[in-house]
Amino acid sequence: MMGLLILFGVALAVLLTILTAMLAWDMRHPPRHTVGWAIARGLPCDPGDLALKFDEWTLDRPGGVTLPVWDVSGQRSAVNGQPKLTAVIVHGWGHSRIDALQRVTTFMPLVDRIVLFDLRGHGDAANGTCTLGDREVGDLAALIDRLGSERILLIGHSMGAVVAISVALEMGEPSPRIAGIIAYGPYMEFHRSLIGRLKVAGLPGRPITDFALLVQRIAGVRPRSLNERALRNLRCPLLVIHGVNDGVSPLDHSRRIVGAVPSAELVEIQDAAHVDTHAVDQHGHDAAIREFVRRTVVNESWPAEAGHVRA
Repeated sequence: MMGLLILFGVALAVLLTILTAMLAWDMRHPPRHTVGWAIARGLPCDPGDLALKFDEWTLDRPGGVTLPVWDVSGQRSAVNGQPKLTAVIVHGWGHSRIDALQRVTTFMPLVDRIVLFDLRGHGDAANGTCTLGDREVGDLAALIDRLGSERILLIGHSMGAVVAISVALEMGEPSPRIAGIIAYGPYMEFHRSLIGRLKVAGLPGRPITDFALLVQRIAGVRPRSLNERALRNLRCPLLVIHGVNDGVSPLDHSRRIVGAVPSAELVEIQDAAHVDTHAVDQHGHDAAIREFVRRTVVNESWPAEAGHVRA
């Protein structure tokens, strides 16, 4: 009997080691959504497929990392006395600028310029692996510097939303560069979102996730999370859009974010999950975006109390 228990224990340890190694690898090497992926699904491969004018360039980062960028001309009507507004869309883990094209149409008439780029380890980005929001914050800050003096509207999804909020916090508030942030399905704790992602995929979570995060820390990677104390220092307007049925990023996390940020609003989308909040109720979604951008650009007063919720 003792021999069987020892054998079982060894087998369990080996299994946990294998699963931990696989998860730790996958976290840093997400699926690549590139042109081939888009063609296979009948999706647009670049802004040109949507009849949009654009330029393409790359953002060079330390270590030889190159991040491809689409620079799209917006269709905003001229506003006297208002500086140009550039929307920067930051995709989430496992996605790419190709996925972000699905959100462009809503913003085209509201901004002068839209910039989409691949995060390191994603899409067509080269010579780097995903760092789960750690070095991505520096990448986004460098991109904003590259864009010149225009005011920036940051639009992020999931990990991209956390990166966008983190950049605004690190730039210092109030920042004249950041006009506002739109965050789709953000999370407070990376670990909780990791567990949610595995659960949605029907895979086990803890303790494998704990071991995988330990591996990342040993490798020098610190996945980005948010906390209420830091969020209280975010002064630019924040619009959070979250699907009620989101199994990856808990809705409660967005409620905590909005409760901590002084100028924040939460829109909860019924029947939406993690990646479809822009499509389930497109009319309501687009109306909320238009109102937010109008307030952001014109600098109208925001609700006196944080945490206003609209469904």
